[in-house]
Amino acid sequence: MISLTVKYFDLRRICNSGQIFRMYEREEGVFDVYSADRYLRLKQRGETVDFFCDREEFDGYWRRYFDLDRDYESLIRDAVGEDASGGLRQAAGEAVSEGLRQPTGRAVSGSLKQAGGITGRDEYVASACSFGAGIRILHQDIWEMLISFIISQQKQIPSIRKCIEALCERFGERKAGGGAYPENEAQEHFWYAFPTPKAIAGGGPEGLKGLSLGYRERYIYETSVKYLTDGLDYETVENMGLDAAKAYFTSFCGVGEKVANCICLFGAGYVDAFPIDTHIKDILYREYYLRDVAADDGKNPGESLKTGVKQKESRDCTEAAEEPTGKNALPAGKDRRSDRDHSLGMSDYEKLVKLHFDRFSGYRGIVQQWIFAWELVRGDKTRP
Repeated sequence: MISLTVKYFDLRRICNSGQIFRMYEREEGVFDVYSADRYLRLKQRGETVDFFCDREEFDGYWRRYFDLDRDYESLIRDAVGEDASGGLRQAAGEAVSEGLRQPTGRAVSGSLKQAGGITGRDEYVASACSFGAGIRILHQDIWEMLISFIISQQKQIPSIRKCIEALCERFGERKAGGGAYPENEAQEHFWYAFPTPKAIAGGGPEGLKGLSLGYRERYIYETSVKYLTDGLDYETVENMGLDAAKAYFTSFCGVGEKVANCICLFGAGYVDAFPIDTHIKDILYREYYLRDVAADDGKNPGESLKTGVKQKESRDCTEAAEEPTGKNALPAGKDRRSDRDHSLGMSDYEKLVKLHFDRFSGYRGIVQQWIFAWELVRGDKTRP
């Protein structure tokens, strides 16, 4: 067992952040994580984290997986301001030490504002940062991320978890133990590794039936076949650059821009990737676009966005799941979760990201995860 003191590390926040689908809290502060063909149990008490594995496995896999060598304190200080980092650190530390409870973003952002670290619209990022300060970007298995985020399209997190577990049970290798359980827990622990491309492709197109995957069955099968045919070298992908990596991943059926960004961020280690999904669109529209318009006396803010731009997202194999169609289609101009105006196209949201988040260059994806997690817990209460 490896026991470490880790600052800005909150297992519950990570578990519920939407970036990982095979992590479970078994009891208060005790978590099980499954990655590819590996399993790990962790236990957290404040800033003390126990990793139930040996030193070789920890250094060889889990240290990188949990991004433990990145200086998150410096990133947080940069995001909210040098003078405010102490107040944020105290708030985040209290949240972890007191049973990993949810901190109140409004209160924390208020203390930061008094410290002189934020002004105006940055208060939203500061609130998200105070909530997500314990979230780290996991460096997960690329193949697992490729399939997991294909599955994730148009599904809620509990449904995604069920589909992935069903996929593992049908095609993954059944494993036992792994040396991860504490000494006083003698029961044998059985689990399933994430299935290999060969296992999925070997089942044929019909092998994925009955797993609640719907149209994703074809995507997963064809992606598995392409992987086997073309190969996928992790080191090459991780070193080709973000734009090239996104282009590479979109060559797989069922992978569009958003899914490719997720794979790059949570699998290939590109922490500047910035996935734009429904939650992020809501944030960009509510917290930035509307305020920019208000600040410009009701007009679109300069050259940043132009009235009438309606660039439609691709509706081919790569993006077919972005919006519901047929009997599930929504009325024109309406969104399932918000009053967001659908006259804004993806290019408009990309411009908003560039305008307001390029200042976090080098770690935009980490900030994206903070605001994404913050949006999930705020829910409909924040929407006008």
